[in-house]
Amino acid sequence: MVEIEGEHRFEASVEALWGALFDPAALRAALPAFESLERIDEDTYELVAFVEVRGFWGRFRGLARVSHVVEGQSYHLRLSGAAAEGTAMAQGTITLHEEDDGVVFRYRGDLTVHGALTRLGGRFIGGSIRMLIRDFLQGLGRHLGDAPAAEQAG
Repeated sequence: MVEIEGEHRFEASVEALWGALFDPAALRAALPAFESLERIDEDTYELVAFVEVRGFWGRFRGLARVSHVVEGQSYHLRLSGAAAEGTAMAQGTITLHEEDDGVVFRYRGDLTVHGALTRLGGRFIGGSIRMLIRDFLQGLGRHLGDAPAAEQAG
């Protein structure tokens, strides 16, 4: 299991960021790895993502489920996906904190992989998922019209 946490500052309103986080088109625009992302009910999305990381590549098909939603403030996210090389499961909490100059997006969770993916090792997988999260958050910022934002990952 790999623990992931960090934060990213957006120069946007809470309302704009919250809306984008639940908009499949905005999410696809933020991360080109999403080949498809479709809302299948109020709290579940079906996704296909093509991930390429240092010699490994795979097309993951899976689900994203949102729960424990506190409108405009936080939610719990559970992701599960499978590819020929193995499975990946992630879960975590997203929180938004409004400040005078924008919104701080904080995330904390964990990732578990099975199958051939385990050969990559926890340290490498952790670094790769942090890069994917960073790319997603920067893409979301571009979608929202942000100037370059500060980020801290742990």
